Amino acid sequence: MRKTTDLVDEMLKEAQEAWLVVIVVGFPTETKIVSSTSRQPLEELNKLVQSGGSPIGLLKFKKEQETIQGEYRPFEEYENVQWVRQYLAGLLDNTEGIIALTKQKA
Repeated sequence: MRKTTDLVDEMLKEAQEAWLVVIVVGFPTETKIVSSTSRQPLEELNKLVQSGGSPIGLLKFKKEQETIQGEYRPFEEYENVQWVRQYLAGLLDNTEGIIALTKQKA
């Protein structure tokens, strides 16, 4: 697993060309996110990892007028793991909820 600083840097780089990017952190019974709009994304990610979470990939959202398009990308450590791809794709079905979560943290 790469350093959390590398993962946050990757997220922030992706965010330069997006409306919003989040790191998806998986736990056995729940999912947490760290947003590119967070004031302290590295601290948030470190806390989640120290609590047993595994950063598995990015969700990237682009906004064109009133439409939001989402895409996902597993981190390189998980890029060939089928369940991760399916899981991230499924999260895109909850785009509105993910966006709402990022606004609550702001």
